[in-house]
Amino acid sequence: MGIKNLVIIGAGGCGREVLQWANDINEAERRWNIKGFIDDDLNALNEKRCSVSVLSKIDDYKIDPEDEFVCCIGNSGIRKLIVEKLKKKGAVFTMVTHPNAVIANNCILGEGVIIYPFALISDNAILGDGCIINMHSSVAHDSVLGEYCTISAHCDITGMCRVGNRVFMGSTSHMIPGTTIGDDVYICAGSSVMSRVRSGMKVLGNPAKIVKF
Repeated sequence: MGIKNLVIIGAGGCGREVLQWANDINEAERRWNIKGFIDDDLNALNEKRCSVSVLSKIDDYKIDPEDEFVCCIGNSGIRKLIVEKLKKKGAVFTMVTHPNAVIANNCILGEGVIIYPFALISDNAILGDGCIINMHSSVAHDSVLGEYCTISAHCDITGMCRVGNRVFMGSTSHMIPGTTIGDDVYICAGSSVMSRVRSGMKVLGNPAKIVKF
């Protein structure tokens, strides 16, 4: 298979980080011609030091047959909508998994997954499409994440957990073994999930409790 073009959706902080991880992957084994970003803010890179540019707005981009895409929009719901819209136009989404991540050979990674440096995806873990796992976060053995989850840095999803779709986990939050989180849950930074969290809830604290703000 020849070298593909990589198009990064979103030129914000996540997108610029993923650009670096893609460059790191290319240093180990050349995989992509990194084409640039697409972003509805054409000035997103103003005053930023960056090796590539914003090519166009998202809807205006003309897909090339050699393009592969990775979506770096932090909001899980918006990320899903953008991916689905572009897939209808023929876009193909690729994984970006940093060489310094530890990924078990029997885990399952969905389409378009992004795994940052020093993350751990352990034995028989499953990540749904479009998940983002940030630095120093871990998904332990037999845990399952639904699609488009965003796991911030230094999070700990311990063994046999179940995480729904479009879940956000703030930095340094964690789940004790065997706990379950529903869809569209927001876990505030530093929280400890010790019991089931229903879909649509926002939780905070140790132990994590439902909050409204």
